[in-house]
Amino acid sequence: MSIKRKVCVSTLTVAAGAAAFHVQAQDEMVRPLSDWNYEDIYQQGGIRADNIMGAEVFGSNQEEIGRVENVLITQDNQVTAIIAQVGGFWVVGGTHVLVPWEEVELHEDGVMIPVTEDNADEYGLFASEEYVAEQDLSQVQQVEGNLETGSGVWKLSDLLNDYASIGEGVGYGYIDNVLFTREGEIQAIIVESDVGYGGGGAYAYPFYGYGYDWSPGYPTYSVQYNEDEIGDMEAFDYDRYDGLLED
Repeated sequence: MSIKRKVCVSTLTVAAGAAAFHVQAQDEMVRPLSDWNYEDIYQQGGIRADNIMGAEVFGSNQEEIGRVENVLITQDNQVTAIIAQVGGFWVVGGTHVLVPWEEVELHEDGVMIPVTEDNADEYGLFASEEYVAEQDLSQVQQVEGNLETGSGVWKLSDLLNDYASIGEGVGYGYIDNVLFTREGEIQAIIVESDVGYGGGGAYAYPFYGYGYDWSPGYPTYSVQYNEDEIGDMEAFDYDRYDGLLED
């Protein structure tokens, strides 16, 4: 059984040189917390945002060539690519590269990518319109290192450390972490709650993004539940989560 909630999605249209805002009401399905089970997440394991952000990057010869700077995610909540700063010791100097997720290999020590000094240009941020098309350049979002991505893809740093609210915009805490499956799909967000809620602590919730009155530019993320619903939540136990890229 699912709970139907009405939320608003704002879409921006431009006509006759003037900007007009249209709000479209949608019925979206929000999963009841009674159906939400940490055990499934513990058993599945996966990737923690705090482990992949800043992770060491290795080239095809297993030499360290840089670090992960950001992760790109689609509107379907699936990792599509990583952005890394690599090659400070190369003749061409340091550069930022965008590597599709299917070309990334995860290891205990970090991530391996097929980028070399010779082919780095093939992994430029604008090498493929799949991530940033020319027509998107008027609606871009800045990422670290002055890198930009189109509106159809958002970056992990857009969500991390955002304020988290419950109910009708009541302050609850902040987004401290994000969990992904090994295939790169978002499993859950981790909210570090305010001390006013059970003394504080880390709690895992389903992630609701586009279509739930949220976009990457918002400073606050709505958890989609009210105070009564979160009252019986148990703190998330990181020790039981089998994560890749663990220290």
